[in-house]
Amino acid sequence: MNRRRFLRSALAAPAVAISLGSCGMNRDPRPNVLFVISDDQSQPHAGAYGSKFVSTPGFDRIASEGVLFRNAFVSSPSCCPSRGSVLAGLDFFLLKEAAMNHTVWPAGKTPIFTDMLADYGYHVGYTGKGWGPGNWQVSGRIVSPAGAEYNAVKDSTPGKHPGAVDYTGNFEAFLASRPVDTPFCFWVGFREPHRPFEKGIGARSGKNPASVEVPGFLPDVPEVRADLADYAHEIESADKHLQRILGLLEDHGELNNTLIIVTSDNGMAFPRAKGNLYDYGARMPLAIRWSARIPGGRVVEDFVSHRDIAPTILEATGLRVPGSMSGESLMYVLDTRQSGQVDPKRHHAVFGIERHFPGSRPHGAGYPSRAVRNKEYLYIRNFTPDRNPAGDRPGPVWPAEDPVGGYGDTDGSPSKTVLFEKRDSYPMLFDAAFGKRPAEELYLIAEDPYQLKNLAMDPQFNEAKRSLSAQLDDYLTRHRDPRFLQNGEFFDAVMERYPVEGANASPLSAPSATTPSAPVPAPSPVSR
Repeated sequence: MNRRRFLRSALAAPAVAISLGSCGMNRDPRPNVLFVISDDQSQPHAGAYGSKFVSTPGFDRIASEGVLFRNAFVSSPSCCPSRGSVLAGLDFFLLKEAAMNHTVWPAGKTPIFTDMLADYGYHVGYTGKGWGPGNWQVSGRIVSPAGAEYNAVKDSTPGKHPGAVDYTGNFEAFLASRPVDTPFCFWVGFREPHRPFEKGIGARSGKNPASVEVPGFLPDVPEVRADLADYAHEIESADKHLQRILGLLEDHGELNNTLIIVTSDNGMAFPRAKGNLYDYGARMPLAIRWSARIPGGRVVEDFVSHRDIAPTILEATGLRVPGSMSGESLMYVLDTRQSGQVDPKRHHAVFGIERHFPGSRPHGAGYPSRAVRNKEYLYIRNFTPDRNPAGDRPGPVWPAEDPVGGYGDTDGSPSKTVLFEKRDSYPMLFDAAFGKRPAEELYLIAEDPYQLKNLAMDPQFNEAKRSLSAQLDDYLTRHRDPRFLQNGEFFDAVMERYPVEGANASPLSAPSATTPSAPVPAPSPVSR
């Protein structure tokens, strides 16, 4: 966003607005936009999806009064590329340097919905976590890609981390700064349930670890149950802010004419989830409400992607969707009164990853993979099966609070530690989380919801594998994925340019060690 556009967005009401002296309320016919994104939350963990141990009345309200999506997927299960895909309406692999974590926002003109709405006269801002972790200033922007920052109001609730943001308070400040009769676009970037969690906060807040649902890729042991209870508390903490934000919209008389989109950026920060292409890493909660237009009370089975969010917002607000965007608006699906499968063309999703945490392997190397998911199968192609998918151990760089001392693509946690320490008791789960993977993976969803039994070498599934592989090839060719078309030289060059300081300088192509060894002294923690 350049200075002229920023000043016009921040200081001037749109020329088309009708001034009614409404104390900042929007009397413009265009809808407001409220985009809400949690940080590291897997799809099953909301009441609307049937979770018994996570209570989310705010999300459930959006789902019941709007549309709940059962098959929403990220473009990439990692913060920067996921959020960039939302903003730009692009497959993550088209985001240039921003296709991976801890890099930069690309220089030059990348159309994003926040800039376009600012140009259209919207009051645009964000609270919490916008686009990141990465450096957007070097691109020449004067505000974050998510908009002007509203993080001055802090949350002093007991148990909160120092400096925690009061999302509701900052939304109030944003509304107070809005020019009269101006529609708004506000990004609420919850930092929950991102690690670290306050250990034991789940039990202290009334969560019973015995009632926790342990996914099949984690060992069912007390440490994991307690960790999941803490994770549930973090989700609920964010949801309370969502409830209060909805209340503010009601108080301002703006709830029904606000397009509200609630989702997450990637799956939960547990082994084999966040940063992985399995369902607990890539399948997201998604609910959309706009009572002035969208018939509510529906559950939709269509396969949708985060890259569809920007085109949806643009169409809803009356703007043309740029031809550069690879996503497709969801307004057709939202405008109908149908549930189930609405658009027959939306029968699969394609997603992938280049690199999650740059300190996980020598020289900042990643683990490039692509996947296609439909109702029956998940097919994954791993481009560098010689590398360790969760990172090396000992790792070149890892956060000091992680006693495992490696596998850096998996955040340090009690669950990660206990899986490592009890690897002899749970060898299959340990290998699923941290072991090497073949070039191709294929999973039958109905019989294997946690994607633990790879059928890629089973002759009975040769035809399914061939068909999905061809479908993936076709998609990556049509959408011009540099990894697929050019052997990923651009991405590898970016990884070389943005490794974590202090990482091992071994060649990028060198195979990684797999045999666990004694931890070595760890450097300072690195932000994720």
